[in-house]
Amino acid sequence: MARSRGGAGVARRSAIKVGQFGWFAKGTLYVVAGALAATVAAKSWGWRSSAGLNGEASPTGAIKQVAGLAGGRVLLFALAAGMIVYSIWRLFTAFGPGGHGAEAVAKRIGYVVSAILYVSFGLTAFALARRPGANPDGNAKVSDLTSRVLAHTAGRVIISLFGLIAIGAGLYRLKKGVSGDVEEELDLSRLSSAERSKLHLLGVVGEVGRGLAIGLIGFFLLSAGIQARAGEATGLDGALRRLAQHRWGTMLVTVVAVGFVAYGVFCLLTFRRRQLRAPS
Repeated sequence: MARSRGGAGVARRSAIKVGQFGWFAKGTLYVVAGALAATVAAKSWGWRSSAGLNGEASPTGAIKQVAGLAGGRVLLFALAAGMIVYSIWRLFTAFGPGGHGAEAVAKRIGYVVSAILYVSFGLTAFALARRPGANPDGNAKVSDLTSRVLAHTAGRVIISLFGLIAIGAGLYRLKKGVSGDVEEELDLSRLSSAERSKLHLLGVVGEVGRGLAIGLIGFFLLSAGIQARAGEATGLDGALRRLAQHRWGTMLVTVVAVGFVAYGVFCLLTFRRRQLRAPS
């Protein structure tokens, strides 16, 4: 019996080590997406990029940016594997033993949605690795899907509902950032107070940026549902570029860009400290 328990413990620790690679890949994706978002903000002030950062300001754009690097195909396969591993991690946390209260159930649903989202990123990276000439467009995917849904009788209600859900998810992320609730699933016990404070700040800024980004996508989805116009719906890149047409909007784009980079760095610095924990 003791040997069986010991084997189970080794298997769990091994699974966590593999899963931590997914967090590293996720961090990489956010850093690149944040840099692309920063170029959108900078261009609204008249700056022109000379560093090759001119792509779609979104995770899809980040994947395409990686594809253009030296050894891009190898990096894409690694990124695809990381996204798939992260998705599996999220499914384990969603269906693992733990709490079943209202908050825990909401988190579990969020984890399932996250798993689906990152599987799609992984498949995008894999497709680009296999066919380097492909050019996936995150904005077009959202608009096309919205158009197909709006063609149905209840389409407006469905799209509006998805928009409201996205806005709610964005507000939840903003709340996590403002309240400083950013150390879930982390074991920071061996870090000094100064190190924890720096990581905490990165996590707070990151959650605020993520919350704003998700909320913006939800806003445009809601607008598409209310107006029954698929063109109103767009991915993150389209949302940021629309905002950047206004001076006040540029500030919001900057918050998203800084938040994405901060969250990416947060993931990169903490991936080895991630623990597989179901919501309580």
